[in-house]
Amino acid sequence: MGVINQNTHKFVVKYVGRAEEDLNVRLKQHVGKYPKFKFSYAASPQAAFEKVCRNFHDFGGTQKLGNTVHPKPPVHADWKCPCCGTSVD
Repeated sequence: MGVINQNTHKFVVKYVGRAEEDLNVRLKQHVGKYPKFKFSYAASPQAAFEKVCRNFHDFGGTQKLGNTVHPKPPVHADWKCPCCGTSVD
């Protein structure tokens, strides 16, 4: 999710996340915070987790994004972040 830079007219990422089941419901949780969004599909829940972790790190983590915490894997999954290797509980 993000905004359009008024000078460059480019999309600026301000928040990264994923929807385990319903993108519409997940987007509605952020109504009024971010006027634009982009999305992509993932082949599996693990692929989605790994992608959101990469995006989180690539776009600046909690220092530059509106995300206050590192993305977490789905409940009962013991996956680690492919970027920093941490297990986020």
